[in-house]
Amino acid sequence: MANIVIFGETGAGKSSVINLMAGQQIARTSPDSHRCTLHWTEYSITFENGSRYKVFDTVGLEEPRLQIGDYLTAISNAYGLINTLKERGGVNLLLFCVRGGRVTATMQSNYRLFFEFLCEEKVPLALVVTNLERETRMEDWYTRNVGHLEKYNIRSVGHACITAANLLDGRHRGKYEESRGILRGVIEAHYNGSMEGWTGGQGWFTSSISKLVEFVAGRPKKTDIIGVLTKRCGMTKEVAQQVAQQIRGEYLPQTMIENCGHPPVPSNVTNTSPQQGYESRPRNVVLLGESGVGKSSLINLIMGRDVAETSPDALSCTITHAAYDTTISGQCFRLWDTAGLNEGSEGRIPAAAAARKLALFLGGLDRGDGVHLLMYCVRGTRATKALRTNYQTFSSAIGDSKVPIVIVATCLEDCRPVMSEWWNQNKDQLAKYGMHFLDMLVLQLCRVDAWNPRIYDNVVHSPTKTFANLFWTIVCRRPHKP
Repeated sequence: MANIVIFGETGAGKSSVINLMAGQQIARTSPDSHRCTLHWTEYSITFENGSRYKVFDTVGLEEPRLQIGDYLTAISNAYGLINTLKERGGVNLLLFCVRGGRVTATMQSNYRLFFEFLCEEKVPLALVVTNLERETRMEDWYTRNVGHLEKYNIRSVGHACITAANLLDGRHRGKYEESRGILRGVIEAHYNGSMEGWTGGQGWFTSSISKLVEFVAGRPKKTDIIGVLTKRCGMTKEVAQQVAQQIRGEYLPQTMIENCGHPPVPSNVTNTSPQQGYESRPRNVVLLGESGVGKSSLINLIMGRDVAETSPDALSCTITHAAYDTTISGQCFRLWDTAGLNEGSEGRIPAAAAARKLALFLGGLDRGDGVHLLMYCVRGTRATKALRTNYQTFSSAIGDSKVPIVIVATCLEDCRPVMSEWWNQNKDQLAKYGMHFLDMLVLQLCRVDAWNPRIYDNVVHSPTKTFANLFWTIVCRRPHKP
């Protein structure tokens, strides 16, 4: 029986991919945000031809960096996962599950964690690209993006371009059934049943968690590491001290992360339209969020026409802030599209640079005409710590200005007909992470043709019902700065 480890960031669709493999619902879609890095769930799957697999659904990183407490928990999880895999005969295949879209810094870190750190590049890795039901040919996404993936040094022995969404309408339902054959074919092609699974050698556990320290924001104390190894992993104190010493000995301090908190405001940022009268000056609405969540599509939706470039591919299309003026019920609003956060290191605007530019822009705008509304666009999967990191980036830039913030959840086609249920399922976790919002929008941005930039069949669920109501009830309460 082959052992497959499936991994990817929260919301990539790992559980849905497992159900697609099995041909039935065996994996419950559960919130990874309530679990920790390297926590796993084991499933048994048998194909119609008799091939049998053990699949380990494993929680990856939620954001590119680990906090010290998360790292200590990951040590315990890694110990249990590695021992279980050894008992089962090792790892035969890695499935790296990603959403068809941008390559993010979190995606890069997860690739390194599992392929380089955990498996030391000794286990074949197949890429599973999900969320491709609106491609005319799902394989087209890979054809367009393989060069970008190679630039990020994401290598694979094979790939499956699929949809794992099982609640699709008739237009795309056939692609779900097609995807099962594609996925199973890739697994059978790249799992060699005659070879034993990779078991990592004598120092597998110590080597893996030593390398994982590279992702930690800070340096864990030796006493804390020893405490986890003895209390959670059952090691003797002597062995735990040796392991902790090796971890600390191999640790090399990383370059300091650039401070993207509240940078100095550029002197050349002034009122957006100083020549206009007080009442006619546009009110500033800023859209922000992770790369690829649909900010530009939302701009087009509000404008009622295609003004902002959109793309489903790995490379971002918005690299700096851009303004779009629109008039709603006689009031002028200026919509600001901003560069996506958390893009990978080889993107058009890597994560650190995007965060720094956003903070500078918001700070300058806030000191000028003022920011009247922030629309935080998020992919409607689950509340994650990465969302908190992005939230802290822009909230620190505006300081105590008390700018109203609205959360906009996109990519919720699989949650029909009650897309607003997303808010009910995630609002408590968002609040737990310290994210607070004045209102929420839940959107479906559907395209009839595969990634045609024109937006069709828009469904909006919101307590304020329409953008006009949203802007008038929230934005217009907030005056311009004198």
